[in-house]
Amino acid sequence: MLVNFISQTIQFLYELTANLGIANYGIAIILFTILIKLVLLPLTAKQVKGMRIMQELQPKVQEIQKKYKNNPQQAQQKVMELYKEHNANPFAGCWPILIQMPILFALFSALRTFFDPVKHPEYVNINAANFLWIPNLGNPDPYHILPILVVIGTFLQQKVSSPGNVEGPQKTMLFIMPLFIGYISMKFPAGLALYWVMYSIMGIFEQLLLKRPMIKEEVGAK
Repeated sequence: MLVNFISQTIQFLYELTANLGIANYGIAIILFTILIKLVLLPLTAKQVKGMRIMQELQPKVQEIQKKYKNNPQQAQQKVMELYKEHNANPFAGCWPILIQMPILFALFSALRTFFDPVKHPEYVNINAANFLWIPNLGNPDPYHILPILVVIGTFLQQKVSSPGNVEGPQKTMLFIMPLFIGYISMKFPAGLALYWVMYSIMGIFEQLLLKRPMIKEEVGAK
């Protein structure tokens, strides 16, 4: 159902570009990415706010852990009470990722047949499946330019999303994750890699906008 919805949405956006005289499925996928970002914006804003609160509470969490170092269960209880007091949710940052995953899988499934010369839906204009240097958005990027952009975009998005300096395993993942996603995107349909690049670029500007200095009311006022 989601696969069909995504296919129909991309086709609608393609027809929109056709009416504007720039008929191209690559542009339609970019518009689709913008649409998804706008839909997820409230969750992203909540994620940034939650991360800010968690960061501000971190010194208090460390104090509790130090005070109750011999009683981990009580320390955990006090930490949870602290989170409840300040309406902090340590899992709030996971929601945008969890919602994004089925979209990615559905888009992957949709693009596998959407631009297939034989299996594509009847309404698809296969002659508009090219974009810039890419002959067919249903196939991997033949020059691996998009996978390289995926690596760069994913790294930068993680960097601006991170709360301050990251150390240890988190710092390792900051480098490993973009390389891994870039590697597997070499086998993705180019349309999916294009979506990922645009999603990362928009995510960077989105994070910079949402993380502008704000009055720290969430914790400081309590």
